[in-house]
Amino acid sequence: MATSRRTGTNEQISTYGAGGFGRDYTVLATWETATDNNLVSLAESEVLECYDDAASFNDRVNVGGATTDASYFRIIRPAGTIGTGSWEGHDGTPNNGVKFHNQAGSTSSFDFGGEGYSGIQDLIIEMTNPDSANTIALQLDGGNNLAVGIIMVDVTSASADARGMRVDAGGIAVNCIAIRTDDWNFESTNGIFYNCNSIDAGGEGFDNAGGTVVVKNCLADGNTPDFSTGTWTGSTNNASSDATAPGTSPRINQTFTFKNAGNDDYHLAGSDGGALGFGADLSADGVFAFDDDIDGNLRS
Repeated sequence: MATSRRTGTNEQISTYGAGGFGRDYTVLATWETATDNNLVSLAESEVLECYDDAASFNDRVNVGGATTDASYFRIIRPAGTIGTGSWEGHDGTPNNGVKFHNQAGSTSSFDFGGEGYSGIQDLIIEMTNPDSANTIALQLDGGNNLAVGIIMVDVTSASADARGMRVDAGGIAVNCIAIRTDDWNFESTNGIFYNCNSIDAGGEGFDNAGGTVVVKNCLADGNTPDFSTGTWTGSTNNASSDATAPGTSPRINQTFTFKNAGNDDYHLAGSDGGALGFGADLSADGVFAFDDDIDGNLRS
């Protein structure tokens, strides 16, 4: 089984959670500063494993400044092993797991713009922006960043555009879902989206902002529109509730059946006829090969 969850070489693991639980850090920025080193010369990767100690954490961070490469980088992820009792991450819905509910104003919850190769996995991101400036929940634009299993939900702003995930500079988003942002759920210039779902965005579900943007096995439902216009080079097996799904073998104007949409469970139901069983096999993909889903299970 080829997992989509990336691990670093020689991982140095620190813990994050609420006060009183004995975690190494209770503030994301403190860990970021402490690990802002030349990881290549140290020959190590820095990992922050988060615990579900609270209903949510009103915390955020800019990850940038460490020297990284394809082997040595930083990762923020839940503690434990996915699919086991030790797992602190979500269950494929925003109702359980480690959640960051950023309420700090016009600033991203997680911003990897200053650091290549680093990434984030299996966390829930909610954002309530009280300011009048536009903001983005998660930015992967430092070069070759990776987001896996991220759930974004209710990314809102009092009087501006609150947006979901921006993926640029060769970044990759895999097995991610965005539910109800004020503007677009996913946007990219020269980025890649594999097996990502966009639900009920206030704007585009997937916005192609230019360059080469690839979407494979992506589902969009109830967005305006589901996929923007643009050149989606190399894209395939996407599905939309309108006529905009791009690439080869598109599923357009589909009605999807979810397990429990009213409770934000957007796993496809066994009775779904819109997308279930129509995805491409990416286990031998030439850019990012994997065969697991958002729950860490083998994709069928």
